[in-house]
Amino acid sequence: MGAFMTLKLLTLTLVVFAIPSIASNKLENGAPLENGTKLENGNKLEQGDRLKPPFNNFNEVSGVIVDRTITRLGEDFYFFFTQQLNDQYPNLQENLTVNEIPTALSGSIIEVFHSRQVIYRTALSPGRRQAKDRAQDALRVVSNYIIRWQAERLYLDTFDLEHDEF
Repeated sequence: MGAFMTLKLLTLTLVVFAIPSIASNKLENGAPLENGTKLENGNKLEQGDRLKPPFNNFNEVSGVIVDRTITRLGEDFYFFFTQQLNDQYPNLQENLTVNEIPTALSGSIIEVFHSRQVIYRTALSPGRRQAKDRAQDALRVVSNYIIRWQAERLYLDTFDLEHDEF
């Protein structure tokens, strides 16, 4: 009984370990899995000196206006605000976030952020016309803020320190 069990165990071990390695070896030496040219262009992936240098430019994306609105009222404000901002500053390099907090009493509270700092906040009651008017107000405030912020950053003493990351 013991010899039969040992033979069975040896057969199972052979099936589990030897056959898959033979099959994988056949795939590596056989036809390429890709259609057409090989992805490695004939080089092994381990040959790092022949590959292109890694991407090291990690500058953030600039000029993005993030929409964090929830209701139709907030979407209207975002639409009018971004449309006017893009018309006035087509090459804006600053990232802004428009955030909406819906409330039961006043409709919504709209906030415009720059570098995690609130630069404009207003309460909107329902009405498309009011959203357009408040977007114009927000544009004036944001324009003044951007000019002041860029001037402060330009004249900031960075002799021994670098600019803030945010």
